[in-house]
Amino acid sequence: MTGIILAMQKASVVAKGAAIIAAGTLCSRLLGLVRERMISNAFGTTIAAGAFRTAFSVPDLLYYLLAGGALSAVFIPVFSDYLSRGEQKDANRIGSSIANLTVLVLMAGVILEIIFAPYVVRLVGHGYTPGTPLFTLAVNLTRVMCGVVIFTAITGLLSGMLNSYYHFLMPTVVWNVYNLFFIFGIMFLRKLNFHGTPLGIYGVAIGVVMGAIAMALLQIPHVIKYGFRYHPIIDFKHAGVQQVLRSFVPVMFGLSLSFLNLQFIPMSIASLTPALSGSSLAQVDAVKAAAVAVIYAANRIVLLPMGIFAVAVATAAFPQMSQLASAGDLPELRSTVARNLKAILLLVIPSAVGIIVLAKPMIALLNGGGKFDMQDINTAAFALTLFTWGLLGLSLLQLINRAFFSLKDVITPVIVGILMVGSNIVLGWLVTVHTTVRYGGTALATSLTTTLAALVLIELLRRRLRGFGGRDLLVTFIKIGVASAVMGAVAYFVAAFLAPSVSYEGVRHSINPAVSFSVTAPVIEKVSALGHASLKLPLKHLLLQIAASMTAGIVAYLVMLRLLGVQELTMITDRIAGRFRRKPAATI
Repeated sequence: MTGIILAMQKASVVAKGAAIIAAGTLCSRLLGLVRERMISNAFGTTIAAGAFRTAFSVPDLLYYLLAGGALSAVFIPVFSDYLSRGEQKDANRIGSSIANLTVLVLMAGVILEIIFAPYVVRLVGHGYTPGTPLFTLAVNLTRVMCGVVIFTAITGLLSGMLNSYYHFLMPTVVWNVYNLFFIFGIMFLRKLNFHGTPLGIYGVAIGVVMGAIAMALLQIPHVIKYGFRYHPIIDFKHAGVQQVLRSFVPVMFGLSLSFLNLQFIPMSIASLTPALSGSSLAQVDAVKAAAVAVIYAANRIVLLPMGIFAVAVATAAFPQMSQLASAGDLPELRSTVARNLKAILLLVIPSAVGIIVLAKPMIALLNGGGKFDMQDINTAAFALTLFTWGLLGLSLLQLINRAFFSLKDVITPVIVGILMVGSNIVLGWLVTVHTTVRYGGTALATSLTTTLAALVLIELLRRRLRGFGGRDLLVTFIKIGVASAVMGAVAYFVAAFLAPSVSYEGVRHSINPAVSFSVTAPVIEKVSALGHASLKLPLKHLLLQIAASMTAGIVAYLVMLRLLGVQELTMITDRIAGRFRRKPAATI
């Protein structure tokens, strides 16, 4: 009985942690979408926008490769293990050593990036031509923002410490602060004059750097409050430090491969999007910059439900899975994995259906307007639809990879991840460069390879754990799929009924939920958005359209879940109802 009570208490902690992370991530993602809309309105799909997207992806890549998620993944199990044994001094020694080593390595990496920035840009903007304004601007912005990785890495490490203490609030708050500084750069810093010239996109880059510094500084008082004490040491002889370092490289590849597959590779391949034959060099640059900006805009929306739901569930469950694996409690580990897989299915499948149905209205609301015109809205909606087919696979990978890491198996996710990335590169290049799908090919390839990788890893984990209720998971998946399909149909008809229309350059456009699925991707062939009229959208009408269709869809989804008897929904509603029931009066 005591074991059952403890298991329920741990599950409750994970659920509360996931709820906090989800709420904080929701705020952060919404702010992120606001900032993306502001950038799109200010710069559209111009060379400035394409160069910024390219340069911004470089510190993101280094964050995942050298620190960030990878460092947290190997650090949390070790740090949590020492805390669970009451060895705070050893935990302090490990945390200090890893922090100091991380800063030294990243400082060296930043110096190298500044020196070799042109070569770094070629990795992301593989199709950019050296010497062109697009390439030069991307190199300059890369040098401005390369130091961001030091502060985001420290942020990731401090967040890992706080998560080990089961404190989940501050690690989500700091990303909201980061977005606020980002927005500050767009609203104010870009308008500042430097020698008589507005900072423009450089002001946005400076806002990014300021936000990264603020994230790291804000978490330091909280880790101190929980008992962490910093020491200026790097203790290579400590067993915990050695354990983190041994696992870091393979885990780095394991977690960063998902990032590579979703963001880095699609943007790199999008930069290869061919222009029409006979195009001038300026037109070629414009096509590549527009393709990168469009892929980025679509990508950010896909990341929204993944961050709110999948990453929240996986991050909150990771410390518990690590402790269960260390204790050898496979039955409870199987139960934990199955329970969190169902939670991801329950939340992500309807999210994917909703995004597919509302792709065009969402792009219009979140990115459209100003220099991001109707052509950009259509092209981004096309890419978003193709990206979303891989959302479930990408979300499942967040939990499955961490389940393997908790078992101290870092090799299996790495091998599958390498095959996934390699397949994506080949398939994406073939479809983008050699078919009429063009830039949409990289989104399609990403979805296919991510989904296949998730299926393979789920099967391998099932064998490793000797099952985790596969039949029950399949039944739950089918029920959720049916409910989501009904939800999608309801949302579609409501969105179509409320679809607004807008007049742009003498043509009337309806922002309906229908996205073209023709083989030929929408064409991006404009030299610069500066020559086009500023697009004005009925934002209140768009907001009403999306809100009404989502509300109707969610109601239909919940009703269908109830009719189909999905147990996870019943557990949630019963828990909520229980909080509002009056407790019986105590008897004397």
